[in-house]
Amino acid sequence: MGLVGDCFPSLRTDHPVATQRLLKAADAALEAVEPIGLVRSVLAVTDGGVTVNGHFCSVPSGRVVVLAVGKAALGMSRGASEALGGMIARGLVISDQDGPAPEWGRTIVGGHPIPDEGSLRGAEQAIRLARGVGPDEILLALVSGGGSALMEAPVEGLGFSDLQNLNDRLVRSGVPIEKINQVRRVVSKVKGGKLAALSRGPVITLVISDVGDDPAVVASGPTVPAGPSSTPVGEILDRYSIKGRTAEKIRQTATHHQPPDGTGRAGRRADQDMARILATAETAGEAAIRHLQSEGLSVASHPHPLFGDAEKAVRKALADTPEGSVRILSGETTVKVRGKGRGGRNQHAALAAGLAISGTDYRFLAFGTDGVDGPTDAAGGMVDGATVCDPAQAREHLRNNDSYTYLEAAGALLRTGRTGTNVADLWIVDKSQDDNPERIVIS
Repeated sequence: MGLVGDCFPSLRTDHPVATQRLLKAADAALEAVEPIGLVRSVLAVTDGGVTVNGHFCSVPSGRVVVLAVGKAALGMSRGASEALGGMIARGLVISDQDGPAPEWGRTIVGGHPIPDEGSLRGAEQAIRLARGVGPDEILLALVSGGGSALMEAPVEGLGFSDLQNLNDRLVRSGVPIEKINQVRRVVSKVKGGKLAALSRGPVITLVISDVGDDPAVVASGPTVPAGPSSTPVGEILDRYSIKGRTAEKIRQTATHHQPPDGTGRAGRRADQDMARILATAETAGEAAIRHLQSEGLSVASHPHPLFGDAEKAVRKALADTPEGSVRILSGETTVKVRGKGRGGRNQHAALAAGLAISGTDYRFLAFGTDGVDGPTDAAGGMVDGATVCDPAQAREHLRNNDSYTYLEAAGALLRTGRTGTNVADLWIVDKSQDDNPERIVIS
C-alpha cells in the first residue's frame, strides 16, 4: 500500500493534505530504488555471456554464480533470476528477512545491526561459494546496505564474540557508518574485496548503496577492495573512546592487516572485474523532488549528504530551508546512546524537529528507506507544529533516547514494515503553504 495507505490512517495531524503529499513523495522515493526492477533492467543474456548495462561479459561455461547480500538481497536476486533465467547455476542469498529460496540456491537470515550465528553461517557459505567459482564462470555479487552485519566472520586471532562486541560499541558510540565499515574491513574474512580474491572467475558487483557512490564502502565491500584509508583504525577507536580488551585485540589485528593485492585464485586479475552502482539515496531523493515539483512546490535538495549528530543536522536542515519551500535531504546521521529508552536516529530527528517547529505550520518527515529505525517496529516519524505540546517532556525523552515512546503517544510514528531496499535515510522539511485541501487524495 505504501506510506500513504500504511501510515496516514494512524498519523495525528492538523495538516492532512500536506501530510499525504509528503507521504506520496516518500512512496515515489521508494519506488525509484525498488531492487527487482533495478537489477533486471541492467542484466541481459547474450551469445556467449551476459551484458551489464550494455557491457559484454564473456561466460564460456554459460554458468553464473550469484551471491546476494544485504537488505535488498531478496529483491535483487529475484531481478537476476528474471533477467538471466537458467544461466544461474547456483548461489546464496543472505538477507535480514526470510523469503522463498530461489531455484538455484538457499536463503540465510543474518543479524542486524549486530551479527549473529546466521551472519556467521552466511559468511562461511559465501566463502565456500566464492572458492568454487571456476575460471569459465562468473560470480555475480548483488550487494546492498546492511550486508556488513548480515554476513560476517572474524579473521584469525579474533573470536566471533569479539566482532559482536565491537559492532555493538561502534553503533552505540555514534561512529559514522563509513568509519564503522573501515574497522569492519580489517577484522573480517569477507570484507574489503576478500571474497572476490577467492574466485577464479571474473566478479561482477551490482550495488544498491546506503553510503554514497563508492561500491567498496557498501556492506564493507565484500567483492570490491577499498583504497588506502586516511584514518588508522586505532585513531577511530580513540576518537570514540572505544577501549578495553576487545579494542586492544582489534588494534593488534589492524597492524597486521593486508588487503587483497588485486590477484584472485589461479592468477585471476582484478581488471576482469566490474562494479556498478544501481541506486543511491540521491536516486530516492531525486524521485521525491520530482513528485513534489509535479505538485507545484518549490523544492531543493541538500547539496551535501546527511551526516553527523542527528539533532545538529535537524537544526541545520530547518535553518537552510527557505520559507514557502520544501527541502529533501538524504544520508545517515548518528545518535550517541546515553539513555535506556526506545528509538532510532530518524525518530530522534523527528522528535527534535517537532520540538523546534512547535507552534508553526511547518512539517518534518524522517524515515529509513529499509523500513527499520533502530531496534523498533517503526521506520521513523512525521511531525508538525502541533506534535510537541509539552517541550520539557519532549526534551526529557530526547535525553533518554526514548523518541519512540513520545512519538507513539503523539500519533507521529511511521510504521512501514521492511521495504526490501536500503538507500539510507530520507528527510523532508516542509515550510510550504498548505493552501489547497482538495489537492491530494489517498489512492
